[in-house]
Amino acid sequence: MAAYLKAVKKPFKYWYPGTSAANEIARAYGNFIRPGDIIAVSEKALCVSKGLLYDEGVIRPDPFAKLAAYIVNRVLWGKLLRSLFSEETQRFLLEAPLDYIASHKKLSLKLGGLKHFIKPLSEAGIDATNLPYMYVSLPIKNAGKEAETLREDLVKLLKVSVGVLIVDSDRTFKLRNLANLAIATRPSSVRGIVDLGGAAYFIGRMLKKLFVEYPTPVAYAGKWIGLTNILKVAKLADKLMGYGLGRNVLEMVSNLGKESFSEVLWSDMNRARHYPAVLIRPIYL
Repeated sequence: MAAYLKAVKKPFKYWYPGTSAANEIARAYGNFIRPGDIIAVSEKALCVSKGLLYDEGVIRPDPFAKLAAYIVNRVLWGKLLRSLFSEETQRFLLEAPLDYIASHKKLSLKLGGLKHFIKPLSEAGIDATNLPYMYVSLPIKNAGKEAETLREDLVKLLKVSVGVLIVDSDRTFKLRNLANLAIATRPSSVRGIVDLGGAAYFIGRMLKKLFVEYPTPVAYAGKWIGLTNILKVAKLADKLMGYGLGRNVLEMVSNLGKESFSEVLWSDMNRARHYPAVLIRPIYL
């Protein structure tokens, strides 16, 4: 059943480690929530609030890692397949410091294996934007359980039955003629989504006539509304959440007027408005 979507978004302070996402969401949307509404939450913000962080500065970018990063990001995605990306992403692929990319690749290989190592961005669900220094956020290991726990907490706080959708801006591609199958560039616990890592970028964007592109619904808890509707909710939520301090680390550093990652501080995180959670109301037609 198709759904028309209405939304409410409220600004939040940055969710530092130790923040209670449930309390923050209940405080922001308690006066608006209705039964059947869906709270869409940024996976990145959830990860930071739970302290799922890693300092990539401790990783030594050895010569092999640098060579592999150069081949994958600079040559494969940055030059041979550059037409698949926006100008901003092309710039990142070609200009991001190779030591930084190599460290990121080493961590992604350990956490996600080869299919995520070959991704051009956010390898294995690891994200570096809206974080200081060389910190990155690590993906939630059991995202389905996390979504259900957050849902239970919100139901207790709000006394209303709601759904919870954890969203990441990494890409998912749904086949146009199949309602229940999509390929993703990162792991997802949502039924019907298959993680193909970097290969999903190539397939989805080379065969645009066969696929519709969405952000990735990482996990969903609540009444099942169908994969297509979940993807639509994720798309609207991702648009409303925005980019915070930047779409990638280069843009973040530039927007903050810094010279390098090492100059970015925790205190800088509140120099932009953040929308880590939005309320989505499906209206079924």
